[in-house]
Amino acid sequence: MDEKTVLLGKVGPTVMLPRQGAQVVPLRRSTPLRVDVAGGGPVGLAFACTLKSMLGDQVSVRIHDRRWMRKGDRVVWRGAAEGNNRREQVVTLQSNVWAALPSEVRQRLFTPGKFSEMWPLGPDSPESKGRPRNIKIRWIEDALLDMAQDVYNIELVPAAYVKPDRWDGLHVLAIADGAKSATRDSLSSHFGTPSRELFSVDGSPLDERVLGIRVTAKVPDEHTVPLTVAQNRFLFNSLGGGFINMRLTAEEASEIVALGENGPISCIGKFGCTMRPSGTRFVCDRHRAVFKPSVDKLSYLWPRILDGLRFFGVGAADVVGINSFTLGMQQMSKFTAQLAPSTFGFLLGDAANSLHFWPGRGLNTGLKSALSLAVNLQKRWRGSAFRAADFAQHEGIMQQLQYREKSRAWTTMLMPDSEGVPRGIEDRIRTGLEGPFDRAALVKTLFERVLGIKKRLGDRMGSLATDEWYYGRINAMDVRTLKVMVESGAWITREIGGEEVVIPSAEPATVQEPVRRGLSLVS
Repeated sequence: MDEKTVLLGKVGPTVMLPRQGAQVVPLRRSTPLRVDVAGGGPVGLAFACTLKSMLGDQVSVRIHDRRWMRKGDRVVWRGAAEGNNRREQVVTLQSNVWAALPSEVRQRLFTPGKFSEMWPLGPDSPESKGRPRNIKIRWIEDALLDMAQDVYNIELVPAAYVKPDRWDGLHVLAIADGAKSATRDSLSSHFGTPSRELFSVDGSPLDERVLGIRVTAKVPDEHTVPLTVAQNRFLFNSLGGGFINMRLTAEEASEIVALGENGPISCIGKFGCTMRPSGTRFVCDRHRAVFKPSVDKLSYLWPRILDGLRFFGVGAADVVGINSFTLGMQQMSKFTAQLAPSTFGFLLGDAANSLHFWPGRGLNTGLKSALSLAVNLQKRWRGSAFRAADFAQHEGIMQQLQYREKSRAWTTMLMPDSEGVPRGIEDRIRTGLEGPFDRAALVKTLFERVLGIKKRLGDRMGSLATDEWYYGRINAMDVRTLKVMVESGAWITREIGGEEVVIPSAEPATVQEPVRRGLSLVS
């Protein structure tokens, strides 16, 4: 073989070109990068599909998730009958995030009818990329699980990930099994224990109880944006339906009870159960328990729920399901750990940064973490063991995301008042429920606030409703609901705005570094 013969390899999506006049012969493949993923939700699946699109057969990926099962020759999601309550929430993906996904993933996710654009352009959704897109978590999970099997031939294991006794040549463990990650906890000696100290008030961790109300919408998605942005009691994220999220006081949260035949049942809020309409009642299809506020004539909460529905142009008959959850945050000391001489572990998604969802950055932050790690691996994989230094950039990005997104979310939980003094949302709601009440003044204040938001957003999104329509929505509210909305304040977009964390792009391989890129010359 003469000196012009070159071995040709493939790194990432780009095939390296030989020197002019050289003869091309196949490169002997190195051992593929071996990757395990704990957790097959949107972040775990997106990470796996992105990495396969970048490295092809130079990476071997295996994903574990206990919420899957085998059905014939396929792996599918377990349903309610198998004890798994699928997530029905609608989430918003910023265009800096969705545009960074591989083109084939974007094509699979954003098919007609599966997404909508109701939110305006902003720093993380610049005009050059496009507007934010609303999409259902369930659709992301279904589409990417099919893609992992049909396009990328990823190995899927329908069982929880269990830390092995020996790592046996595994190069990467990506941990994406949620905020209560059992995998992360089993490796606490490597990652440390999450702390809630920084997100506490007077020594007690600050949590919020939220009611999630899934509805069938009656008005165009965009029309509801100024109503949502004008207050912090209700958040409506729509996609031809969607979710109305309602923040509660401790007293209101005490009413979130499911009644069985023999009394209260630990159901809604504990097991992720959804209460669905059954006549005039709402019943858990798993425990057959009844949502107490919907049948309690003395309930203080139920009229407030109905008022929130009315605000967005829907009624009790339009409610598809009700569930409840608690929101809080914790601080991680690090996101990257060397588990063995040749094995590194990484925290992704909620296992890394579980956020309060009000600012709409939970899944965006998770996907940014997945994209960062995938790009890092594509750039650094050379067919031999990694070093800790290989992941300095990725760890730095994870720390940036933690600071940026948790400080943003914390500010929405403890919003500054007119004098700049932090004030919890629960205190604001409780004050709003107390007298005195001046209905005319409250209507005027909220209406002027909505009109100001409408004017500000007008050139950054599609058409909005008429002023008269917004006045009708506001004027239909009970006076207590009006005061809560006024007291809760408008979204503090300026305080939580600003520059966003930018994720590096994948780089095609070049011939300028032949040895380190896997391209070798022989004589």
